[in-house]
Amino acid sequence: MKLAIASWSLHRQIPTRIPLIQFPGICQEEFGVEAVELNSPFFESTKPAYLSRLRESISKRGMKVVNIAVDLGNIAHPDHARRNKDIEALKEWFTIGKLVDSPSIRVNAGWEESVDEAMMKRVIESYKELIKEAERMGMNLLIENHGGPSADPDNIVRIVKAVGSNNFGTCPDFGNFAPQIRYEALAKISPYALLAHAKTYKFDESGEEMTIDIKKCVDILKEAKFDGYLSIEYEGEDDEYEGVKKTIALLKKSGCF
Repeated sequence: MKLAIASWSLHRQIPTRIPLIQFPGICQEEFGVEAVELNSPFFESTKPAYLSRLRESISKRGMKVVNIAVDLGNIAHPDHARRNKDIEALKEWFTIGKLVDSPSIRVNAGWEESVDEAMMKRVIESYKELIKEAERMGMNLLIENHGGPSADPDNIVRIVKAVGSNNFGTCPDFGNFAPQIRYEALAKISPYALLAHAKTYKFDESGEEMTIDIKKCVDILKEAKFDGYLSIEYEGEDDEYEGVKKTIALLKKSGCF
């Protein structure tokens, strides 16, 4: 596996104190990591001039973008017109991704008060529409366990199989499933993984994560023959820089790279 850091790891710093354009330099200089995952809310602009500067800030360091996690829209919404508007807005992120050299974007499965068969059909049809744009652009589309219908791993597997594209895969997140199903659920969606999120929250004095068995998560990915990028998402309340460093140390200890 290879290591990346998601800009979400510094979400209390970006973009209020640190512009996204400085994030790649921080990852390289502070953490010694050569790959980044970007989050759509942190983009100061989506105009070509800004995206060109962002891409340059990454490429001039010999680094790469592994994904853009896009947080907008609701592809499960029952209103057809509203859902289509969101889908068209999401399609624009493939163009944005191309301009910053990202191989993929992550789109959430949406949300409603309850998950029923009608909602699942809407979600599947929405991803089918989005995958057409992904394939046209030569990019990948990712689904993450991130609430709504994706809180159930069986729904994720169903969606992936229904869409049926080599350009569509999962982004297993260590922390987003309910604790009582976490490891079983990760094992179900990891065979379809194109990227994974190493989520961490809090560490004990020995450097172990206190809420998630990180080694077990890493072993699940290994069992699924995953050998892509593992993107760190530190989401704890302590110092974010220290959280990222402790996550890197723990992942090394867990034998993922």
